[in-house]
Amino acid sequence: MKELEFKSLDPLADALNEQCDRWFASPEFAALQAAIRKASAVLPPAYSVAINVELHVFDGDREQGLSLLTTGVNTSQGQAPYRTTGDSSVHRYIVGGEICELPHDRCPHCWKDWDFKLLHPTCPSCGYSLGKEVKLLLDRDICPNCERGRISTHQLTCSECGFSIDPSYVAWG
Repeated sequence: MKELEFKSLDPLADALNEQCDRWFASPEFAALQAAIRKASAVLPPAYSVAINVELHVFDGDREQGLSLLTTGVNTSQGQAPYRTTGDSSVHRYIVGGEICELPHDRCPHCWKDWDFKLLHPTCPSCGYSLGKEVKLLLDRDICPNCERGRISTHQLTCSECGFSIDPSYVAWG
């Protein structure tokens, strides 16, 4: 998804998440939480029950969608429901000369699953590869592997996790 398209959806995702915060904390939602807690109590221990809200964008040309926000409540074994999120961190890429932004576990070209790009640099669905058709755009010094440590053009090994970035995979911003 092109950077401007992604950024245009940020306010909607933020508003939806804030509305879910209010809804999940409301007395009206308490009855649903009690119902899923009761339902989970009679199910096998390996089962959990969830209520989720998702912001999903579908591209008809790609015949593929992206989840930009997934949030909800979950419970198992009759325990008190707790808040959940199912979002992947966002990474920025350069594809075809354009900046793209999307969840890190998706291909910036075809939008299909492509997790662990740094270990498996070719998309299993469309064949695009890091260092060729796709460059990971690093315009901050945050490690794309652990997202805690630091890397730079002068320090290609993460200070936190020890991961070394292949410089051919990266465009520095």
